[in-house]
Amino acid sequence: MVDQERIDPQRAALIVYDACRRALTPANPERRQAMRPVLDAWVTLIGACRAANLPIIYTTPVSRADGADVVLLPTDLSVETGVPSLTNCVEGTEDAGFPDEIAPRSQDYVFLKRRPSAFYGTGVAELLRMLRRDTILIGGGATNRGVETSVREAFSMDLSVVVVRECCWSGDREAHNYSLNKAMKMYGRIRTLEQTLALLGS
Repeated sequence: MVDQERIDPQRAALIVYDACRRALTPANPERRQAMRPVLDAWVTLIGACRAANLPIIYTTPVSRADGADVVLLPTDLSVETGVPSLTNCVEGTEDAGFPDEIAPRSQDYVFLKRRPSAFYGTGVAELLRMLRRDTILIGGGATNRGVETSVREAFSMDLSVVVVRECCWSGDREAHNYSLNKAMKMYGRIRTLEQTLALLGS
């Protein structure tokens, strides 16, 4: 029987989902301090994945400055909160880049992402097939939006998924917890950073 609590580094890849400067190193000092543990968790996870020679795939949420690639569909939440249904960074801006502590290296893969899924219109799925990787580690934000969307889609593509708790965040704590503790458990394994490092043999 296959050991469900291990990761074969030869079959796995890390997806750094939307861990951009806007999210992890925002201008607001209070928000930046609150996000520091998440950034630190990413530093540890990415370091462990590099040591295990996993491909590291970054996505960054972008739209054109003129908004030509944005379709704001009406949703209940956008009406209730006044927040648009799609809130990407402007392509090419500093916000859309990555904090220095976790910046991509030359051997990594970076994909611009214009919709919530890590896979839709990005080329990430094709890359995983080319690299013969059928297991992904993933974290990012928002947990209950883009990360969960990506995890559900990964399940439909027969990819084994490990979601790393400390690398996830959301502005909605209740939705964040429900996504990790209930919804995504149907589609993958939800593990702490420490558990994930153990899976990698770190």
